[in-house]
Order: sequence, then C-alpha cells, then structure tokens
Amino acid sequence: MNEIVATSYNPVLVLLSYGFAVLGSYIALNGVYKLRTFREAHTSHRIEKIMGLPEQRTIVPSNRIYNATLLVSGVAFGGIGVWAMHFMGQLALRMPVDVDYAIAETLLSLVAAIAAATWGLSMVARNPHSWLRLIAAGAMLGLGVSAMHYLGMYSMRFGGFFLWNWSLVALSMLIAFVAATAGLWLAFKTNTLLTRLLAALVMGGAVCAMHYTGMAAADVVCTTAPLVADQANAHIIGGLQLPVLLVGLMVSIGLAVTLDRMYAPHLRMRT
Repeated sequence: MNEIVATSYNPVLVLLSYGFAVLGSYIALNGVYKLRTFREAHTSHRIEKIMGLPEQRTIVPSNRIYNATLLVSGVAFGGIGVWAMHFMGQLALRMPVDVDYAIAETLLSLVAAIAAATWGLSMVARNPHSWLRLIAAGAMLGLGVSAMHYLGMYSMRFGGFFLWNWSLVALSMLIAFVAATAGLWLAFKTNTLLTRLLAALVMGGAVCAMHYTGMAAADVVCTTAPLVADQANAHIIGGLQLPVLLVGLMVSIGLAVTLDRMYAPHLRMRT
C-alpha cells in the first residue's frame, strides 16, 4: 500500500497525558525543595562546627536521605512526567492500524528518562546558582528526554513505518532543551506550594509541547493491506497491555514516595 494514513488524537487521553506531566513535575519540584533544605541544613551544621557554636537540636539529613530524595525526584519527573506522559500520549493517538510495543526499547526509554532526570537534578543541585551547570544539565536532560521520546516511538510495532519531517524533529529537540533548562531553573527557584504548583503546570505544558511536536514530525505510512500488527511475538507489549504497565509504574512510584516520606524523619546524619 505504502500510503500515508490519517491520524487524530483522543482529547481525553491527551488531557490525561498533560496531567501525568504535571503530576511528575510537581512531585519532582517538592523533592527538589527538600534537596535545597537538606543542603542548607548541612551548610549550617558545618558552619556551627567550624565556628565552635553550640549545635542546634535540628534534624540534619543523612546522605542516604539526600540520595533517596534525589532518586525519587528523578523517578517522578523521568518516570511519570516524561515516560508515562509519552505513552499516554501514544495511547491518545488514533490511527487505522494496530500498534504494539517492543519490550526492550520501551524499558530502555524508561531508563533513559529516569537517568537523565536524576543526573540533571544532581548536577544543578551541587550549585543551583551556576548558569554554566544549569545550561549543561539542561542540554543533557533535553537529550535524555529526546532519546526517551524517539526510543518510545522506535518501540512501536505496526504494519508500516514513519516518514520523518527532520525540521520538526530538530524543533522538538530544541523544545526539549529549553523545557529542560527552564524546568531545572524553576526547580531551584520555587519556595512556596503555590509557586511549585504553577511551575509544575508550566513544566507539564513544556513536556507535552515537546512530545506532540515530535509526534507531528512523523507521518505514518502503512505497508500492509490488513491493518493489523503482529501480536504473536513474545517480546511485544500489546496496546491494551500498556495501560496496565503505566498503572504498575504509577503504583511503584507512589510506594517509593510513601516510603521516602515515612522514613525520612527517622534518619539522621552522624556527627
């Protein structure tokens, strides 16, 4: 056949994908706020010891708590805000061909999103006032988000292929860089619950802008007469199974956040 097929989007699932992006951004912003308070507590503690001042009876978080919070923030942004948002956006895509997803590429895209988000937050957290660090971290996070997006699209299995508009591909990567840099900057500038919520709404919109620009860069070309994907492969995730995978990820991340909140007050740094 080799014809470009018409595609459209389910508006409810598009809105839900935006909700995932906002939720992931909000959890990550709350985690980053904790990272900032942790560093301030460590700085105050060191100053007190150097100057010989009486030690304050306040909780000084351990490195274990700091690293756990950093990881939870990276998982929340990369796992929910980027990866889950991406695949919910994929589910929103309507086209006259069945689509399955290769397990290896799908999981690799999840690892790429979480690793890029965690690394970017970690780099900026060391010195939130350095513009060089911010731009470098934004570039790496933007590349990570782009890698996640196009790995996710590469994981799609259907009777056809994508015809790429490379100008839109480049634009999507530019949006990813700008969104990542702005997100990292906002992450370390929000001090109140309201500003974190507003920042999450902006970050969620930026992530969605990158995703749907990347989707617009790909025309779907059908090469099979029966518009049905191959479902006999054991290494394939069916389209109906993907929501189960997304729910499982959400539950896992929810448990991680719950455990982080549960045990944080009980851990202390040894003096």
